[in-house]
Amino acid sequence: MGRIVCKAALLFACFLALTGCPRGGTKVFIKQNIYSPSFETASLSAYKGKTLYFSSVTNNAANTSIWDYYSADSLYAYEATPSLHSYFWDCFIKSFNRIGVKTLVTPWTAGTETSPELQIVLNSVSDLKFVFGVNLIKPGESTFQKEYTVEAPPAGTADLAELEKRSYRLADAAFTAMVGDPEFRKAFLKK
Repeated sequence: MGRIVCKAALLFACFLALTGCPRGGTKVFIKQNIYSPSFETASLSAYKGKTLYFSSVTNNAANTSIWDYYSADSLYAYEATPSLHSYFWDCFIKSFNRIGVKTLVTPWTAGTETSPELQIVLNSVSDLKFVFGVNLIKPGESTFQKEYTVEAPPAGTADLAELEKRSYRLADAAFTAMVGDPEFRKAFLKK
């Protein structure tokens, strides 16, 4: 009997090591199919009609898991499916589409060789602070690189539906911080 318990404990430990030990907290499910950009677009009209090759979102944030980011107090885990980086990928694509930018997502799609290429790197994500890097590569030009930080006030609620909406607003704020930045705009729109 003792051998079975030891083997079960070892198997469970291996499972946790492979899947990651969750930090705990109440799950707030964030859904990329539900996310709909809700930011104001009037000041972003210069982007309309442009094309972008959106090549990657990479999650280098040590304070996240492959699926979750957490509230600063670890009471909530914001869980994305299928993964956190693909959640932000879809949010940014939907946001680019909202402002009229055609996004190309595969390197063999016609137009990628002449379009600016965007790479996003998630450096730190919580419900209060989102830090991400941007690499904008234009063919034949130097790369525009910048790190953006978006901060949000404490949630002030325990309502899961409101926390979910708040996470969507964080994605909106990150996108608008980037495209609203005069340096990014200049690099993106430069001919």
